[in-house]
Amino acid sequence: RAHPQEAGVQAEGCAVLGNACYGTDAAGRARKQRAAAAGAIEAVVVAMQAHPQAAGLQEHGCGALTNVCSGDDAAGRARSQRAADAGAIEAIVAALQAHPQVAGVQQDGCLAMANVCVGSDATGLAHKQRAADAGGIELVVAALQAHPQVAEVQEEGCAALRNVCSGTDAAGRARKQRAAAAGAIEA
Repeated sequence: RAHPQEAGVQAEGCAVLGNACYGTDAAGRARKQRAAAAGAIEAVVVAMQAHPQAAGLQEHGCGALTNVCSGDDAAGRARSQRAADAGAIEAIVAALQAHPQVAGVQQDGCLAMANVCVGSDATGLAHKQRAADAGGIELVVAALQAHPQVAEVQEEGCAALRNVCSGTDAAGRARKQRAAAAGAIEA
């Protein structure tokens, strides 16, 4: 937070945060909660918004959001909501859009989108729709098409589409159709 204008400092901070928040054991979940309580989610989003052309920062920012927002328990869903409230969905979409040829940004962006858009409750469905409305579906399909030989992009892109396009209501069916129209079936 002390050097918001320095993209390199912000990128490294995001990388450290992503590493510190990796893990699904009790200690990992506690680190995620501690990071969220300290305002890390908001700081990552602000850094991503401030430096949209810094590919390394975008990659590490998406990676940090991936790890901090992982978890399908109540605490994980609350962190995802906090991220959405901070503008993470739009920041992830902007990263995917700004760096289509950078496989690392595409991989981490897709996984971050998958994690923020998890859940079948009203909040999860709202996140899915927000990602779709921001152009996330088309950008994930574009990532799959641009990086057919990169297994990690393929895996995380499929995870993002699985989460964003889930839902049996009319909006969920529309998201599925939108993915198909964008070329997801062929990708």
